[in-house]
Amino acid sequence: MLKTALIASLLLQPLLAADPLYDAFRNPPATARPFVRWWWNGSRVNEKEILRELDVMKAAGIGGVEINTIAMLEAVPPKTLQGFPPVPWLSPEWNRMVKTATDGTRARGMVADLIVGSGWPFGGRFLEPSEQTQRITVVRKTVSGPTFFESTVQALAAGRERRRRSPEEVAAQPKLAFLRLVPREGERFDPGTDFMSSASASGVISFEVPKGDFILYAGLREEGFTYVKLGAPGADGPVVNHFDARAVRKYLDNMSKRLGPDLGGRLGTAIRAAFVDSLELDHANWTSDFPEQFERRRGYSVWPCLPFILDSEAGRDENNGGDTIRRARYDFCKTLVELFHERFVRTYVAWCRENGIKARIQAYGRETHPLGGSMLVDLPEGESWLWGEEDRVVPSPTVVNKYVSSAAHLSGKHQISFEAMTNAVPVFRETLQDFKLCFDMSLMSGVLHPVVHGFNYTPPEAGFPGWVRFGCYLNDRNPWWPYFRLWTDYASRLSSVLIDSEAQASVAILGPRADEWSRDFLLYQPFPEVARPWYHYHLWQALNQLGLSSDFVSEEILQQARFERGRLKFGTREYDVLILQDVESLEPETAEAVTALARSGGKIVFVGQAPSRSPGLRDAAARDLRVKKAIEDILAKRSGRVWILPAPRPSASLHKDFVRMGLGDEDRQGLLKWAGDLAQTIKVKPPFLSFEHPSPDVLHVHHRHRNRDILLFSNISRTRATDLFATVASTGKTAWKWDPETGLRNRFDGMKSGGRLNIHLEPAESLLLVLEPGTQKRTGPTKAGCPCGKDERALPLNPVSGWQVAFQHVIPEKSFSRNLTELRDISKAAEDPALATFAGRIVYKTRFENQSGEELFLDLGQVSDVSEVRLNGKPLGVRWWGRHVYETKGALRKGQNELEVQVTTMLGNYLKSLQNENPVAKRWAFWFPPISAGLVGPVRLLSD
Repeated sequence: MLKTALIASLLLQPLLAADPLYDAFRNPPATARPFVRWWWNGSRVNEKEILRELDVMKAAGIGGVEINTIAMLEAVPPKTLQGFPPVPWLSPEWNRMVKTATDGTRARGMVADLIVGSGWPFGGRFLEPSEQTQRITVVRKTVSGPTFFESTVQALAAGRERRRRSPEEVAAQPKLAFLRLVPREGERFDPGTDFMSSASASGVISFEVPKGDFILYAGLREEGFTYVKLGAPGADGPVVNHFDARAVRKYLDNMSKRLGPDLGGRLGTAIRAAFVDSLELDHANWTSDFPEQFERRRGYSVWPCLPFILDSEAGRDENNGGDTIRRARYDFCKTLVELFHERFVRTYVAWCRENGIKARIQAYGRETHPLGGSMLVDLPEGESWLWGEEDRVVPSPTVVNKYVSSAAHLSGKHQISFEAMTNAVPVFRETLQDFKLCFDMSLMSGVLHPVVHGFNYTPPEAGFPGWVRFGCYLNDRNPWWPYFRLWTDYASRLSSVLIDSEAQASVAILGPRADEWSRDFLLYQPFPEVARPWYHYHLWQALNQLGLSSDFVSEEILQQARFERGRLKFGTREYDVLILQDVESLEPETAEAVTALARSGGKIVFVGQAPSRSPGLRDAAARDLRVKKAIEDILAKRSGRVWILPAPRPSASLHKDFVRMGLGDEDRQGLLKWAGDLAQTIKVKPPFLSFEHPSPDVLHVHHRHRNRDILLFSNISRTRATDLFATVASTGKTAWKWDPETGLRNRFDGMKSGGRLNIHLEPAESLLLVLEPGTQKRTGPTKAGCPCGKDERALPLNPVSGWQVAFQHVIPEKSFSRNLTELRDISKAAEDPALATFAGRIVYKTRFENQSGEELFLDLGQVSDVSEVRLNGKPLGVRWWGRHVYETKGALRKGQNELEVQVTTMLGNYLKSLQNENPVAKRWAFWFPPISAGLVGPVRLLSD
């Protein structure tokens, strides 16, 4: 008997392992499950609570943690800290806590990452002054002569115009880096006269000003001018100089040498990856050998141009040598980025590999190219935010995500993480639908694995809501926490199938990075202060809605690419079309590479203008000539495959904060129309998926896994349903619907002959289709679809005796009951504060008559936020996003029926009511108006 069972088991193994993609989809590995940023608030941690919280996370479907020691929120009441002393970073006790956490994750089948240092960017009080971050700021002072000028370095520093300071910036003692008197007006570039010799050792400056109008430029060099943001004990203090490889390596080695032995030998024994958070260096732009490095790389001295490079007002027009200033500014930016890549990013990656761990980093900021920096690391990471407006939470992937995912595609990486649902505004207001929308929108941008922001370490003894540094309130005391696993399972399945497959793209996009650096200096990613051109970060979405997937590329990529039979090739990536977005300046080597693409038969689109110049100051005339010659050659021999097209125009209603919040409906529709006209003009067709009537609300991703094509569609609107008619170029393949909520799959009924797809997407709905050879049937049920759309028919549901409602408060002793004659938004019950400020679970019960003999669906109407339904005692399921529509088959009776609807709310309204007694509530919940809550209805029965 045992032998027979063993043989049967062995025979069954190939069948069980025959479909690893689907097996991983059904049961995603920990590496595909959402991670959380686990803030060790104030480093006040102990073993018991660490293990308790890991149990909570494991049960919620979380696959891993990023241990992130951070400063305690100042608003936390001191009495809640009693009994929880801080454990300094890298102390033996802290190391033991890390060991407890990493052992705990391993025992639970989870994964552990660890942030470098604490807070961001990393640093510490143990750094020598020469190892601390540096910058030069410029003071611009108008002077008329003849006169005698007298001042001090301190006086000049005190009088400089200040941008908004970071709270972590400190009053560092400035040193004079340059002092130049420059004629105020002139046609040519004039570096002016160097007056550094007029400054005494004590900082007194005095000199004779000749006749005329001048600008005095004083450069002030600061060392250790900014501290770690939210650094915890032991890792607070000055930020390390990220442009000094020796200082960076010394910092990293200090961490690995002190922590590694306590983790079993080296870091890789216990953790998967080290993590570097936001590169918010507060305009750091200098290091001790920068002048020598600049001259060696750019071929001239930086000093005569430096005042103008750093003056944001200089170089705006052609007066006073504007062209020279912009070229020198580009050279400065390029040098700074090169040094950052070489001395920080590569140093960090090398250290990680020596310690047996992967290098995870948000490799963007002011100091790095968002594509080039992300290509250098093992685990590139983007970020997506939840923003708060008065009436809603706005999910918004940042514009850097597409650059990060493009970098991963170009460098052959599949594990592309993103800081997910970053929440520093609508704390306590977030819902599971917000999670879904933000996650879905992020997948569309190409980032695949969420690291949720975040899980606050807070022991039960700290009270309610506890220690909340910021972030979504991931806590077992959140009313919707029992349903959180619905989202983690959904997200895990989608992440798993996309990580294990290959993203497809046919269009390469080049943004005007050289022009940006020349005009605007290094902008801050992921929220650049300006977008040049306005559509820079949004054109890819319009192309996507046509079925044309794309990647961003850089000049370095084009210079290293291969061009064969009209295709741009780099690594495993191949593109049919290259689009240059209002690019005026190109390196000559890039222009010549574009010429080579044209000669091979490639399609090239210059939007707005064709490049006409080179960036950079050295040999500018000769390099400009090379660019002009290359572009003229392309245009002269374009043969119908090279175009200069007018740029899309923004609407008059373009949101002033569109870079952060995304485009509005009018601009999304306008850009989609423009992209459609572009596709017609250049006669480019989507290689696999085309839409009959593209929707500005629907994005998609196309991946491949061996002989399968994978399509994920997402309706990013929370209010509008969409019908799509698409065609796939897939001969002999069958479309299967893989359901990420259940792990089930079945034939997709919307695929018709000729590869036509008929798709209906409800608000916030996604659809995962896997097209594979053959026509075999899959066993197993799928969820019944609701009769939603234009053909739905509604029948009123009339309660026999009103609604009996039990309000089960998040604070149990505050629970109560009410009888309601009609449903309402309880947040607007100003006359009943208990209703208006409620948070928790609401149980609605009623009886109604049904005289129809049809099979009907139950539509709850407006619900905030999660609903769970029982009809005549039979569970109908849970809805946590979109329309709350339930199948009633086998539960609905003809005649009288008993209905129970449980609605679980978010915490916002209750936390706001605590603002006068709870400092944490006041910090996060004081500002917003009442938020919709409860079962609002109308409740109806639906029929086809």
